[in-house]
Amino acid sequence: MKKLILLMPESAVDVDANLRILGKLGVMHVSPFQTAKDESIERVDARIKQLEKAISILDRYDEKQDSNSIELSDYSKQERGEIHLMERVLGAEVNRNQLENSKLHLSKDMDWYQRWGNISLEDIQQLNKKGVYLKFYLVGDKDLKLLKSREDIHLIGRIDELNQVVLITEITDEKLDFLQVALPNMESFNAKIALKNTEKQLNEVEKLLQQLNSQKAVLQDALDERNKRLDVRNIHYGGIAIDNQVRCWKGFIPEDRVDQFTEVAEKNSWGYVIDEPTSEEMDEVPTLVRTSNWAKRIQPVMDFMGLVPGYKELDVSKVFMIFFTFFTGILVGDAGYGLIFLLITFLVHRKQKYVKKVEFQLMYTLSTAIMFWGILTGTYFGSEVIAEIPILNQLRISQLASFGGDSVFIQKFMFLIGAVHLTIGHLQISWRYLNSVKAIAQLGWVSIIWGLYLIVNQMVLGVPASGIMIWLFVGGALLIALFSNPGTSFMKGMISSLVNLPLSIINGFSDIISYIRLYAVGLSTVLMATSFNEMAIGDGVSTLASGIGAVIVLILGHGLNMILAAMAVLVHGVRLNMLEYAGHASVEFSGNEYTPFQIKK
Repeated sequence: MKKLILLMPESAVDVDANLRILGKLGVMHVSPFQTAKDESIERVDARIKQLEKAISILDRYDEKQDSNSIELSDYSKQERGEIHLMERVLGAEVNRNQLENSKLHLSKDMDWYQRWGNISLEDIQQLNKKGVYLKFYLVGDKDLKLLKSREDIHLIGRIDELNQVVLITEITDEKLDFLQVALPNMESFNAKIALKNTEKQLNEVEKLLQQLNSQKAVLQDALDERNKRLDVRNIHYGGIAIDNQVRCWKGFIPEDRVDQFTEVAEKNSWGYVIDEPTSEEMDEVPTLVRTSNWAKRIQPVMDFMGLVPGYKELDVSKVFMIFFTFFTGILVGDAGYGLIFLLITFLVHRKQKYVKKVEFQLMYTLSTAIMFWGILTGTYFGSEVIAEIPILNQLRISQLASFGGDSVFIQKFMFLIGAVHLTIGHLQISWRYLNSVKAIAQLGWVSIIWGLYLIVNQMVLGVPASGIMIWLFVGGALLIALFSNPGTSFMKGMISSLVNLPLSIINGFSDIISYIRLYAVGLSTVLMATSFNEMAIGDGVSTLASGIGAVIVLILGHGLNMILAAMAVLVHGVRLNMLEYAGHASVEFSGNEYTPFQIKK
């Protein structure tokens, strides 16, 4: 990355036009000098919110038009048509909400008359004028017994478990200590007519919104334009003005795009300074990761976890992708589940008309990995019966088998995966320091990793360690002590390396043991699947009811197990890459992503 200082004339018209050219070029990652503030930003932002609201309203309606359609203007051909369309949509929505509220209140009134009878509000008002007051209550059975002796209280009906009671009194403020029911707002006949008119108006408003949906693209285009305008404004006022004549921005640009930028800059008479970032500016330098197409499939996971390597850190996407795929296969480890994940991915992909998205490529890859590991271990929905089918039985590796396999061999294999994974991290650092003696120190760490692998097998699994183990530790420690700190004095560097070495070895030991989680979680997935099978069909299926129950248990049980397995992938599959491997590869994911100012259209 190169640091770029960019200068343009301060005139609002010039800045706007020039920034649009810069946005279309799409190469400069801008680091604002200040928070962008201006009335124009507030206006555009407010308009964006209105457009988004109008679009969300129209999203509720399809484009099927009624035969009695309303004649509408073509807003795409009108001046400021998008504003007129937006205002009409928002106005119609306000009207719709008001009508919905009116309908709700009128429906409550009609419900009151259905429950209490066709009582005249005018008659009640006449009685009130003559000093007689009627008050309506809902009373429980126990409380009703206490009121039977009162002559001013009358039972007129029942609603569910409550009794309808009317208090007739000449005292205005007299009340019963029970749930009082309010009177409706209008007479039954008037409420019925008003409800019918309200429903008619509501239907017309919804019909209007349904037809306005056909012009939603006008609003979407306007929203896209306003978002671009907002981007331009934020960049504009994020720069600093110099003597109200020139506006200046600081940013970064990939080294291979410098010639392209300078050509456009000179054509448009921009001022610029391109230089190397200083050591103080390294934290600001964005990270642009360029990797193979197959490794880009891991990007959704990296984005989800917010993982961006620092500018000076290794690109871990290839290793992350390979091992995350491998870990996913082991953690889920059921060919039946993998097939279901594959079918779900295919159906969703087909529904989206096979759009090219890296997310689908990732899911296809992970589903295939799950199926592959499930076939090797003979695991199909946790059923040993299916695993013993002759064709499937021949495909599995007996030592890895979920049913009757060698658990010690499998655990040793997991530790082996861990040792290989961590070794790759140190070898990557060694390759990076190929022209330095620090590369030799990383080979020392590789030696210690394999020594730890042997000692873990001995301590955890009881597998006797080879006599070479002690020499792996001695040789590795010697290389680390001699070559880890070449820039300092020999004795200082050696002492510093040896002081930190014991703690680093302990951390490495725990890191290798962490890979046993692959075995443990994969085994738990198989055991849960087997348990649900036993619950569903362990005693056989003899009746229709037991068959239906078995199907329900199988669907719910395996569905839950697949969800838990997917969560395990996110927790353990990501962790082993993000913490164990990344720690040994000295990757802290401390970077910020390269996001150039870009206007695509």
